[in-house]
Amino acid sequence: MASVALILFALAACKPSAEEEAKTAARLKAEAARQEELCRDSVHCGDRKPAGLKVDNNKHALRKWNNHWFLVPRDYDAHFGMKFRWPSKTTSGKDPTKHDPNDWVIQLQIRSHDIAQDRGYERILIAERDGRVSNRVTLRPGLDRLEYREVDDETGKPSKHFVFTEYVATDRRDPEGQPPLLRCKMDLADPQNAVGGGGFIWRDGILVGILIRGGNICEDWPEIYDEVIRVLELTEKV
Repeated sequence: MASVALILFALAACKPSAEEEAKTAARLKAEAARQEELCRDSVHCGDRKPAGLKVDNNKHALRKWNNHWFLVPRDYDAHFGMKFRWPSKTTSGKDPTKHDPNDWVIQLQIRSHDIAQDRGYERILIAERDGRVSNRVTLRPGLDRLEYREVDDETGKPSKHFVFTEYVATDRRDPEGQPPLLRCKMDLADPQNAVGGGGFIWRDGILVGILIRGGNICEDWPEIYDEVIRVLELTEKV
């Protein structure tokens, strides 16, 4: 009997507390919500593709963003969204020997999750109000460059360390009605180290993140933005 009592005592001791059970339930709920969020942009889960849809896989890839289905021209397709090369405005292609060494890849990372609220030019307007924008110059008609400081989380004041160069296509408007904005850093010594990024809500709650990995092409931003829009318009919603 003593051994039975010890076993029952051990089992009782192993039972999770109410607090532990609540934490587990909250974690599982959060994981399920995250999975549902990611499934909005995956062809492998969530909503099924439209019934009867036939896709010529040689010409198009079938993609899903925010539970909306799209046909994407195969040459522009990428697992993260779409891509093209600049300044040739050519497709990415599959044969690296045919690429111009002076071309740089522009990635369009397309998704409907993890979308920042303080994005785009609205962020610059807030920063100007707070005195965190400096050295704004007009490089040519339709293109401004400025320095932008993040807010220091500890002091609540403009950061002394996190200072970024931003390029503004002042005579364009993105689908959100804002001047297109690109955070971009050039490296004259080694263009491979140049980098840039931006983004906007394109349609149907879908974010298009623009990523430049290499190339001193920051000052081409207005024309790059035009090509981004042209490439997006090549997709077909089904």
